[in-house]
Amino acid sequence: MMTHQREPRPVVVGMDGSEASRRAAEFATAEAGRRDVPLLILHALTFPSGGIADLPTEGGDVGTLVHQGAETILRATADHATETLGADRVSWAMVDENPVVALRTASEEAQLLVVGSRGVGGVAGLLLGSTANGVVTDASCPVVVLPDETSVVVRERASVVVGVEGRAGDEDVLAFAFAEAAARRADLVAVHAWQDATLETAFQSVGPLVDWAGVLSDEERALSEALAGWRDKEPDVRVREVVVRERTARALVAVGLTAELLVVGHRHRRAFARLGATTHGVLHRTGCPVAVVPIPAEESR
Repeated sequence: MMTHQREPRPVVVGMDGSEASRRAAEFATAEAGRRDVPLLILHALTFPSGGIADLPTEGGDVGTLVHQGAETILRATADHATETLGADRVSWAMVDENPVVALRTASEEAQLLVVGSRGVGGVAGLLLGSTANGVVTDASCPVVVLPDETSVVVRERASVVVGVEGRAGDEDVLAFAFAEAAARRADLVAVHAWQDATLETAFQSVGPLVDWAGVLSDEERALSEALAGWRDKEPDVRVREVVVRERTARALVAVGLTAELLVVGHRHRRAFARLGATTHGVLHRTGCPVAVVPIPAEESR
């Protein structure tokens, strides 16, 4: 009996013609190559009802001209990716839909989604655009957000950094991080940050009576337990453990400053939930690519 092997899920990149999306396409092409999977370049465009799309011009209506321009950009991007992946592994699509909705829908069939932090129309000074924010919040697959390259310059980035909470959901985040480190032949830096603001405030006047060394030992144990078994699964990945008394977002941004990739988890507590404080803080401050791994609601309890 013949069996039909399902084609691997693609890496999808959002393309809007901006410099940020061009860099996202290059990143996505490299990821598709490492994973040996197809690449889908997606452009989403909507016009408000009665907007400029309906206005006539000498060369045709604006909507037609915009679509033609978008198609030109998509074809050029696909041609560039084809040089690396081959024509049979590169495709592109243009949909008349809200970009956030289109990318969220695409994430249901993708294994990775790549977007720039800010695209065309991004607000100056705003590190994370509305499209990237909306996609990360409710995507079905991991999303990589590339930072604004004008925020920091780092030559020869190295290592994959992963944030480890020491609670349910870590396995999903670690699985992604170890796979990325192995594919990149990079070290993995596992960071566990802790800071109990309530405890520290309560004991400000009696700080010396608190066994902070004991607290630190407990946090080190939490990280070691979270990593237990992973060294056996990925023996070729060198793992370095970092435990630091600091706010999680600040610690991850600091450790990840020179990283190739920073990996964090996002807990889907309900549909269209807001980003958690740590994920939000990292995405708005980071100077390196960030992969946000969705953690299912049942693992968020």
